[in-house]
Amino acid sequence: MNDLRQTMLVLRAGWLPFQRLRASVARMFSAPESLKLMSAIQKLPAVINSTDEDAAQYLAAIVESSDDAIVSKDLNGIIRTWNRGAARIFGYERHEIIGRPVTVLIPPDRHDEERALLEGIRRGERIDHYETTRVRKDGSLIDISLAVSPIRNKQGQIIGASKVARDITRRKKAEKQRHLLMAELTHRIKNTLATVLSIERLSFSGQQETSASRAFRARIEALAHAHGRLAESSWLSVPLHHLIEDELAPYANSERSNAILSGPLVKLNARCALSLSLGIHELATNAAKHGALSSPQGHVTVTWQEKDDVLELEWRELGGPPVNAPSRKGFGRLLLEQALQQELCCSVTMDFRAEGLRCTILIPRQEYEIRSD
Repeated sequence: MNDLRQTMLVLRAGWLPFQRLRASVARMFSAPESLKLMSAIQKLPAVINSTDEDAAQYLAAIVESSDDAIVSKDLNGIIRTWNRGAARIFGYERHEIIGRPVTVLIPPDRHDEERALLEGIRRGERIDHYETTRVRKDGSLIDISLAVSPIRNKQGQIIGASKVARDITRRKKAEKQRHLLMAELTHRIKNTLATVLSIERLSFSGQQETSASRAFRARIEALAHAHGRLAESSWLSVPLHHLIEDELAPYANSERSNAILSGPLVKLNARCALSLSLGIHELATNAAKHGALSSPQGHVTVTWQEKDDVLELEWRELGGPPVNAPSRKGFGRLLLEQALQQELCCSVTMDFRAEGLRCTILIPRQEYEIRSD
C-alpha cells in the first residue's frame, strides 16, 4: 500500500482529529507556515464523509507534504501513522517507526512526560502548546513544540492521540544567544555607570561635596535602577509601578503611608522606561527637598490610567510646606518640560498650587507600548 493510500485510509478511520487540531495549530504556528495544514483541516469534515476518492487523496497529499510532523499513536503509545514531515524531523522512515513505541523518540529522563500525556488523553484532555525535547534517529536531541489531541472513533470512544510537532531548535538557539547578549549588555552598562560614578568621585575628591555633585550622583543611580529593572526582563519592558516604587522607596516612612500609588498594570518599553525614570526621580527628589516628602505630615499620590491611546500619569503632593511657583527653571524642571517632552513626544504640565505640586504627564501609546518587532 503506497504512502498516500495509507494516510487516506487512516484519515477516513478517524486517526487524525483535525477538527480538534485546527484551533491548536492556529495558536501554535504562524499563518504562512501552517497554511497548507490549516487548509486540510478546514476541508476534512466534508472529505471524511465523502465517497470522492480524489478528494480524499488530495487531502492525504496535503498532510503528507506538510513540513510539520503529524503523528498518531494508540492508547498504548504505539505509533500508527507517520508523515514525511515526521521523517524529516526525526530521521525515521515510515517502515522503520510504525508499530514501535513512541518512547523511542523520547529521552529516558522524559519518559514520565509520555505517561502523563497518555493519562491525560484517556481523560479526553488536549494540549494546545507544549515545548519539550525529543531524540532523532541519530541520537541527537531536538527541541520541538507539540499540539496533542485525543482521537475518537465514530462511537465517541477515545482510541488514541494525534500530535503535530514543530522543530524549534533554531529558535531555542537564537533565544539562548539573545539571553547571552543581553547579559553581556547589562554587564557592560553596569560597568559603564560605575565608571561614571568613579570619575565623579575622583574629580571632586578632596573638595567639599556640593548639592550639584550629590544630584548628579543620584541621577546616575536612578538610571542604574531603571537599567536593572530592564535587565530583569531581558530589556523588553518594565512595569510602571516598579519605576515609581524604586524612586519613592528612599523617602517612604515606616508605614509607607506617605506614598500612595494607584493604577492598572502598564508595561513600558525600554526607551520610555529609561526616560520616564529620570523624570520620576526629579519629582521624588524635589518632593523630598522642598515638597510634601520634606514634611512628616506630607504625602505623594501617584495615579495613572490608559485612556484614548494615552497613558495619563498624575503626581500630586499634599501636606507639605506652602508652594510658590519658582522664579527660574532648574535642571529637574527642564528635564521634565523639555527633555522628556522631546524624547517621548509627551505633554508635561507643572501646576504649582499652594497646597502642593501637581504634575500631569500624557504619553502617547506608540511611545510606551511594547512592539513585537
